[in-house]
Amino acid sequence: MTGPELSAADAAVRQRITEPSVHIPCRRIRGPVRVGYATRWQSCRCEDSPEKWASHDVSRQIDLCIVCLRATAGGTTKWSWLACDNCRSVNNGLEKTWGFRPLALGRHSLMNGIGIRGGASSEEQDRQLARLTEFVKSNGGLRNWESTEYARLASIFDPLADVSLREWQVIWPPSWPASFDAVSRFLGVELPLTCPTSLRNKVAERIRQSAGSRKTVLVGRAT
Repeated sequence: MTGPELSAADAAVRQRITEPSVHIPCRRIRGPVRVGYATRWQSCRCEDSPEKWASHDVSRQIDLCIVCLRATAGGTTKWSWLACDNCRSVNNGLEKTWGFRPLALGRHSLMNGIGIRGGASSEEQDRQLARLTEFVKSNGGLRNWESTEYARLASIFDPLADVSLREWQVIWPPSWPASFDAVSRFLGVELPLTCPTSLRNKVAERIRQSAGSRKTVLVGRAT
């Protein structure tokens, strides 16, 4: 069985792009990617007929990390991570010192320990529902951050270009310090070793504000 015939524009894109590349207008990675033992074309939404992969939850293997936008994350299932190893390491490190993970970085809420269990008491279900609601708000805040931080990093490139992922990461190399910096700027706080109640409340308020607004104050730049 053959797929739908490609438009002339889509065919030209596939001929031109020979490695995974960041499409600057939409910030998505497109190009040939390895999926299992096969090489498949990963589309972005700007194409006339984006490629759909059968038997996969998501027709994407890699995307830029939602936090640092330098390393890659993602995968073809609903159980994939939206953030890279470094950003997840920073988030997990904060959990050890603060007692909670400030960022929900799993594509599915259950990956972040958030869900509603059947058979639980009504009080417990209310608590779980409140956590699930906060997850939705936090995820919206991360999406707003992703757009703003991406615009900052992408501003040095031709706004209509496809920039190879390799070149992108030469200019913006992934690193643990870069992830630490990105998490700190998203939360709007200097990350301390301990988390008093006042700071916990400040972080929660920051996430709520970010979820409700596309405006994020950016300070500093990691190299």
